[in-house]
Amino acid sequence: MRAGEHGRLSNWRDTAGVTPEQARELAARLELRAKATDEVSARDAYLDLLAISAGERVLDVGCGSGAVTRAIARRVGESGRVVGFDASPALLNLAAQYAREAGLAGRIEWQTGDCHALPFGDATFDASLAATVLAHVPDPEPAIKDMVRVTRAGGRVGIFDFDGDCFLIAHPDRDVTRRVVAATCDHSAVNGQLVRELPGLLVSLGLEDVKVHAFMPLEREPGSFYANLAQRAGQTAAKVGAISEAEAKRWQEELNRTIDGGRFVGGRLHLFIWGRRGK
Repeated sequence: MRAGEHGRLSNWRDTAGVTPEQARELAARLELRAKATDEVSARDAYLDLLAISAGERVLDVGCGSGAVTRAIARRVGESGRVVGFDASPALLNLAAQYAREAGLAGRIEWQTGDCHALPFGDATFDASLAATVLAHVPDPEPAIKDMVRVTRAGGRVGIFDFDGDCFLIAHPDRDVTRRVVAATCDHSAVNGQLVRELPGLLVSLGLEDVKVHAFMPLEREPGSFYANLAQRAGQTAAKVGAISEAEAKRWQEELNRTIDGGRFVGGRLHLFIWGRRGK
């Protein structure tokens, strides 16, 4: 990896070789986020927009622990199927376990591989989705092009991802917080601004009726996904030299007081971009 390259501290950039222990930690983060009230509402809404229905065959690219895959499985019903696709065998093992515990194993197939070269035939799926994954993928355009390829004519392709510069953290130090957010955008994602490029990219790949919808999941509770993410963001900013060690110590102490005092609010802007493959 080149010095200064964006995403060099991303935990999600290359998960193919994560150990079972690392996968459990990553899956715990995903499952914590998936249970949050605003996340549940956003997931329900963008799956509605993608018009997932009973009997369909759907691809979930970069499925991780399978939280979105399970939500899709509930929608496609007994007569439908969803394929959870991910680079990490260790994460897929956990995803399969969670699906069994939810009583959904019979509706889901799990497959590992590289999203740049999806191992499926043309027009295999009624819909293809990538949720909070492509911002961490180097050179995502071939992966998106392949999502379009494996979707049938008239089928839908959707991408749900975050804007890294639109990370809301309630904190009294505005200057340091701005630097924390910028450092996290640049170093914890390969392209934290990918969502801004996606509408034009989907149009250029031939999708029709391309639309965009914004979501802003927020949390206030100690131990919540965004409280934990804010704490990790401060650590990231210190690692890359965006803030000094002294600034990092003060910032973390003030953040913890804000959280413990019930004054915290955190969240991140997400966009859902979707369209229909032409006939």
